[in-house]
Amino acid sequence: MRNSPNIDLKDKRILREIFSNGRMPYSEIGKKVRLSKEVVRYRIEKLKEKGLLLGFNTVYNVRKIKWHIFLVYIKLKDINNEKENEIIKYLIDHPNIAWCVKCIGNYDFVLKIFVKDRIHLGNILKEMEKKYNNFDEFIVDNTIKEMPIPNAYLYEPLKPDRIIDIDNKTIDVDYLDIEIMKLISINSRIQLSEMSQILNTPRDTIKYRLKKLEKEKVIITYRPSAWSGTKSLGFSWYLVLLKFKQLDSKSRSTLMEFLTTHTNLAYVYELLGEHDLGFEIRLKTGDQLNEILMEIRAILGSDFKRNELSLILKEYKYTYFPECVKEII
Repeated sequence: MRNSPNIDLKDKRILREIFSNGRMPYSEIGKKVRLSKEVVRYRIEKLKEKGLLLGFNTVYNVRKIKWHIFLVYIKLKDINNEKENEIIKYLIDHPNIAWCVKCIGNYDFVLKIFVKDRIHLGNILKEMEKKYNNFDEFIVDNTIKEMPIPNAYLYEPLKPDRIIDIDNKTIDVDYLDIEIMKLISINSRIQLSEMSQILNTPRDTIKYRLKKLEKEKVIITYRPSAWSGTKSLGFSWYLVLLKFKQLDSKSRSTLMEFLTTHTNLAYVYELLGEHDLGFEIRLKTGDQLNEILMEIRAILGSDFKRNELSLILKEYKYTYFPECVKEII
């Protein structure tokens, strides 16, 4: 087992800044944390070597460019290791699947699927069912809103900088916008000069397009991926799904305030379908999880109906730019 990475206060200050804006230049991070840009670069590279940081991703609100996101929860039947591995490869390679995780709990796998509409989703699920009779059940939620939360548990006692505000008003994008999104999806720190060379487009044009995508909130945030390292720090990763009655504005506001300010949350999902709300959270003990669920029940009171819990064992795919997004709608 990998030893737990050592993280000092200087590392935590850097982590706070890159979770606030993963595209922030080293020089700007240095000014904020009172270190030279060379030291910032060195420390970030060390955090990568320790396995805490896996890379820098760009989080998009693809609803803004006329795609829809559905969470699909899968139950399998008559499965063995060989067949499961075959199914996993199929899911990883699927052009519409952006996220694929294996779980223990209510479901065996959870997917995030990008589609044009519900009919498109239905066709994809029928194709999956036809290819493998091991799919026992698909349960589906339409993701109305998805909020990335600063992973403040990695840099406690420092406080997170901000919560991202999201709207779903659609805009038109063209081929160049899509090519820029593709480039920064897997490396949000890529330089404008490099993008200019790859796309054979003037640097200032790319800079303008990037700023427009940020202003229109197609780009929600730039943030590092850090799951591998959090395992070695002793965290377990849970997906919690909630079902409740119609909430009044006060109860909804209290619930969202509790979730979006919680140190250990990574994402909050507003859902339409089998569940009303979901969240990803990383915790060290079952007692912590129980306390959070009890707090949620206290907030919801008689409006609470049920919760479902899945322990995420492994993440096989994570991207905000699956192959399908190359198609302009």
